[in-house]
This record gives sequence, structure tokens and C-alpha cells, in this order.
Amino acid sequence: MEPGSSEKNITKEIFKLESDAIVEMFEIDFSHLQNDFSFLSKKHKTDLGPEPVYRFCASVNNTNPIIWQGKSYQPLPIFTSDFELPSDGRLPRPKLSIANPSGLLSTIVLMNYDFHGCKVTRKRTFVKFLDDANFRSRSGTPTNPSGMADPNAHLPDDIFFINRKTAETKESIEFELTSMLEMEGIIFPAREMLADHCSFRYRGEGCGYSGGPCGTETGSTFAKYGITKFTDPRTNQVIQSSTWGGNKQHFLDSIKWDVDRGYEKGNVVNWPGHKEPYVPSIFVCIQTHEDPSPNPYISKDFWILDSCERTLASCLKRWGANLSNGEAVPFGGFPETASFKHR
Repeated sequence: MEPGSSEKNITKEIFKLESDAIVEMFEIDFSHLQNDFSFLSKKHKTDLGPEPVYRFCASVNNTNPIIWQGKSYQPLPIFTSDFELPSDGRLPRPKLSIANPSGLLSTIVLMNYDFHGCKVTRKRTFVKFLDDANFRSRSGTPTNPSGMADPNAHLPDDIFFINRKTAETKESIEFELTSMLEMEGIIFPAREMLADHCSFRYRGEGCGYSGGPCGTETGSTFAKYGITKFTDPRTNQVIQSSTWGGNKQHFLDSIKWDVDRGYEKGNVVNWPGHKEPYVPSIFVCIQTHEDPSPNPYISKDFWILDSCERTLASCLKRWGANLSNGEAVPFGGFPETASFKHR
């Protein structure tokens, strides 16, 4: 193929009086998320593959995915709007509505902070430029009937980021997208000075807490559920405090949640992250059950997430007895600013 021919092909097609049909494809990049999606293949027979990118489109190739630039885009009912640039100079805030079959997408979204900050890429090309692999041939070798398969002939990619979830039903979930220049929550300087609110992620970098469960997201203790001792699901023996502070990574790996087994009240499991820095999510079983074990993130009748209210009192509750004389509490807030006057 001659240099520059791809640009000529796409430009020529755009300015035709009757151009070919446009295929619109999407990618959602999960690379900044922590959670492991391996449970999808076990329980829902869905495999996102090893790459942390989910590719989909509203078009179908019989019952097969659309293949573009060697990547497969799974057929999925979607609806998009507001990608056009407004005439008043404002940046677009597109809407992306995705089908929610059997509530599967709801499960993934709930586990991953409503996909906030995930990169969404819209790719567009004309049918005649799609990969040869999309077309069957009597000769046995797939060939695009137009004879113009060209992975470099496409419209410019549109890149947005998920700003928030705007609607969720049993049938679909709608997201609002925004450009990098308009990311909500991006401030300068990047860290606000709040008196009684910790900005660190619980059990993550800065926080550093790696001990046993302390409380729920409402601040109550697990004694509310009749649990005063936390047990290892492998042996149902009480987990000693030294176990948490020992070889942490080895211990957390050994108590990973497993859909194919049952758990007893008081068992503690780890929902593993897969991306550095490693941030575990610790769940406590509040109701004994047999296999298959319900997903901890969406089964609050069986599991409660160990959480922190991110206040100084919550930090002292976890660190107070474990600090040496003069050692500072790793609190991500700025208590000394409480007396500052704000205008």
C-alpha cells in the first residue's frame, strides 16, 4: 500500500455523495481499576480476556463480533448521543447507554466505583475498510469484497472519560462522558486540605493499614452482626493479630474469595486487586452459606465490606494502640486547619 493512501481513501469516502455505511465501535479501558474479573468466567461464562480493555459495538456480523485492526468488538445493544460539538463553544458531554443483560453490567459497575475515570474511545470507519476476517469467501480465504480492507483508513478517534453514572435500570446503564479538559473533580493543587477527612484510600498507599477488620461503612462494628472473632475460611480458626501483620501478601492470597465454596459466619475473605499498587478489599461473612458463594460486592445479606469513615477518630481506632511513642498517625487530613477561617 502506497504511503498516504489510507488518508486519501478515507477523505475520498467522506466526500462521496453516497458514501459507504459507517461502523461505530467503542473501547472502555479498565486499566486503572483494581478488581479481578476472573469471577465472570466462572459464574457468568463471560471472559473479558487478559487485556483490561472491553471492546463492543452496536453492529453485528451475523452472530460474530466485528473485527477491526485485528481486535474483536463484541455485539452489544448501545445508544449514544451528544457527541457533536455545540455551536456555543462548550465541550460536548456525550451519553453512552449500554445494555445490562441479566444485571451483569450492574455487578461490574458496582464493584468498580461506577467506572469513574475509565477512558472511553470511539472508533469509526467505513464498512469497506474493515478487516478481511469479517467476510466469508467461497474460496475459503476471508476477503473484504470491496478489496479495500485498510486498518489505517478511519475517522479520528474520539477520546472521553466516564464522569458519572446518570441512569441504571434492569435493561441498561447510562454514563455521562467528558473530555480530559473538563474532568469533574480535577483541581489544582491536586490535594485539598480538609480538617477531618482523610484523602487516602483505605488500606492503600498513604493509609498503610493492614490489620484485621474494624467496622462497616456506617461506622458500626461487626458486633452488630454477632461477630466478635474473625476466622480463616480455610480452617475456621480465629485469625491472630500477628497473622495480619506478618507476610501480608501471602496471607491475603490464601483467603481470596472463591465462588465455588461455602463460607461460615465470621469468615474473612479478600477480594483481590490485580494492578499495582495492590489494594485489597476485605469482606466479612455475616451469614453462613453453601456454594456457590454470592458475590461479596452485591450480596449484603451475606457479606459486609470492612470500611473506614476516613475521620481522625477512625484512624486512631485502627492505629492508636500500634504506634510507638512520638510516631505520627498516618491520617490523610489536616486537623490543624480546623481553626482556619474561610471567606
